Amino acid sequence: MTLKIVNATARDTIDSTAEFISMLNGNAETHIGYCGKKKEEIASTLRDEFTDVPYEKSFVLAYEGDTLAGSIGFDADLEQRSAEVWGPFVARDDLDLESLLFQQMLKLIPSKVDKLYLFPNKKNVLAKKLASTNEFILKSEQTILNMDRTGGNYAKHPILEEISPKQYKEMIDLHNRTFPKTYYDGEQIIQRMTEHRKVFVVKKEDHLAGYIYVEVEPEFSEASIEFFAVDERFQGEGIGTELLKCAVAWIFSFKQMDSLQLCVNTTNSNAIRLYQKAGFQLDAELDHYEKNLKLSAAKV
Repeated sequence: MTLKIVNATARDTIDSTAEFISMLNGNAETHIGYCGKKKEEIASTLRDEFTDVPYEKSFVLAYEGDTLAGSIGFDADLEQRSAEVWGPFVARDDLDLESLLFQQMLKLIPSKVDKLYLFPNKKNVLAKKLASTNEFILKSEQTILNMDRTGGNYAKHPILEEISPKQYKEMIDLHNRTFPKTYYDGEQIIQRMTEHRKVFVVKKEDHLAGYIYVEVEPEFSEASIEFFAVDERFQGEGIGTELLKCAVAWIFSFKQMDSLQLCVNTTNSNAIRLYQKAGFQLDAELDHYEKNLKLSAAKV
């Protein structure tokens, strides 16, 4: 059957694309970390959160007849001059199809975007091969852990104060120092804050001693603890545990929340042990890649 690769020029394919991604993203061998696993969540993100470059200008689809066989896209942040690659997703092991989709997607990337990020599961062999053959550089390895509502008894733990503007600089410096090569820098975290994306802090001696960044999506019953760190001057005082309990308490204050997720640099074995002692379970291990588009273009 003839394979046809087309740009997603209309929004009426969002639901079918979301269903296709959800079908594949639940398997480690085809899992991409940026994307959700529930059809409704994915469709909502494609429809409402792809704002700098909308879905119909950022996705490429492959069809065998009328059947969707592959997809790839990007979520651009023009202010940060970067984009997260959503995919590639293919219905069968086909590196050639993945490469065709990727090359077609590159034609849609705005000139303002300098860097691409790719976040495949370590078991996603095809995506990792695509990264290695397209000049992506491995920047970090990340471990994903999960907890359900019954995993910890934090329901009555007091919720800490939220970060204030005068603490932004301390938080940004601490985050960038602790996580120098991760997917959101400190400035991006501040920009992402909303009613359902919070940064909680602990103060000691008029200094920001630690922070934790948490996201909830009550409508999809999902949450994640993205980052937390404690200033070196205040480590060993139980602040990390306090932040973690606060985050869990806030997440489970939403009655829709049944589980939560966090992402930790795989080299941070102390943090991983802390989470596991608190009731978190290992879910996945992923590789974070980066591609410099301007450097690649200069070689052509």
